[in-house]
Amino acid sequence: MDAKQATMAVRDYFESIKKIKFFFEVKNVELDNIKQKWTVICMIQNVFEEIPHSFKVGVDNRTGDILYVKEITHDLSANSL
Repeated sequence: MDAKQATMAVRDYFESIKKIKFFFEVKNVELDNIKQKWTVICMIQNVFEEIPHSFKVGVDNRTGDILYVKEITHDLSANSL
């Protein structure tokens, strides 16, 4: 699995749980070789909402399974990564 595939796994996950259209933006993708997992930081914004929500999502490097999804409360738009 590469970074693009990990990102697509996260997007597919959100598409499967969201019932309305949304914007999806990736902020950061990193591979932890020891734990064999990708960490994807992304922003999701429903088309009817003004403020996006930021998430940290773990993706298994071997299977592409979503390991966890955590909402991030701090602002990622100000280059805080």
